[in-house]
Amino acid sequence: MERMYAFTDEYGAFGYDLDNPNVSTHFIITAVIVRESDLETYTAGAEAIRKKYFQTGEIKSSKLGPEKHHRRMLILQDISALPMHFLTICIDKRGCMENMNAKGLRYKSSFYKFMNNIVHRELRQAYNTLTIIADEVGTCDYMKSFCDYVSRHQDQANLLGDANFMFAKSDHDVRIQIADFISGTLARVYDEHKKSEHAREYLDVLKQNISRIGIYPMSYENYDISHSPLAEDYDEDIARLCFSRAVTFIENNQQDDDPAVKAQVVVLKYLLFRFMNNDTRGYIYTSELLDHIKHTSLGRMKEQTFRTKVIGKLRDQGVIIASSAKGYKIPSKTSELRDFIKHDAKIVFPMLSRLKKCRDLVKLSTVNGLDLLDDTEFSELKAYFDNLPDFEEKDND
Repeated sequence: MERMYAFTDEYGAFGYDLDNPNVSTHFIITAVIVRESDLETYTAGAEAIRKKYFQTGEIKSSKLGPEKHHRRMLILQDISALPMHFLTICIDKRGCMENMNAKGLRYKSSFYKFMNNIVHRELRQAYNTLTIIADEVGTCDYMKSFCDYVSRHQDQANLLGDANFMFAKSDHDVRIQIADFISGTLARVYDEHKKSEHAREYLDVLKQNISRIGIYPMSYENYDISHSPLAEDYDEDIARLCFSRAVTFIENNQQDDDPAVKAQVVVLKYLLFRFMNNDTRGYIYTSELLDHIKHTSLGRMKEQTFRTKVIGKLRDQGVIIASSAKGYKIPSKTSELRDFIKHDAKIVFPMLSRLKKCRDLVKLSTVNGLDLLDDTEFSELKAYFDNLPDFEEKDND
């Protein structure tokens, strides 16, 4: 299998003062992908573009203001002729703000970890034999985190397959400079402070080179399970059902002023945020969800209230939430539903066993004169026991 090379560079920086025109609303990282057999041609072509438009300087998007649209188009046309395609991950920081408190996205290190996980997930799913070449670590906080992330994961065989990682100085490597120019151009498509009236033209001229532009966090409208970061062993029917039930509840209840319903919507939105945007599909601890509620106008909530008034009520409304000792999640496969059944069975069966034992002892001591379940309010429970002649008590000590 031919080795692929990914030359990466980014646009934007961490920060949530999004009303400030100097703070980007989006963080964009582009990986320009080149086949090893095309590497020499790509490098020569990039160098020719540099000399033609930037003489002795770097190819940098920031050197071209909005008034230089025509020049940008000429450069993009030449870039589109290079033997390459590119993958871009575009993080909308506005979409992160609603869910950033609990998972720490308000912190730079957590935000970059979130970003790194997405970039590497996309690359490892697409290429088994890959070399990543990034701008050499200097003052760029993101590249420092990128380096640390790869260093911690590069020995894991399942991360990027037969992959390796290296740095190069972007001011001396025109191959990386192409990634800079593409990221900066896409900022004029997506960033609210940089958007250009020519955005569609930029996308059109690059369309033959676009492998994928991933927009994160994903919205309910643009989320596509078949192209999502779900684990490879997910069950599509289960994932679609659980996702649609959750989205329907939010759409029907997000305007409700009842504090309990508000809490349900807040928690469900966060569970969906993790479902749509996290590769690990890990369970979310109760403490994390309570922390998320705490950072909203709802304030603190007791754990028992959370279980009964939030999770319990959501399930009563037909929202499917899996649970285990590790926490809660929107299920994406059958095994996670089984986790839910196993978890609740350990609670339900001991309770039923105790109720049955109490009922039987009272009936025995009163010679069937008193059946505690004869009351009409217990009619469903009585029918349950009466129709389960083989119900076995278990020793749950």
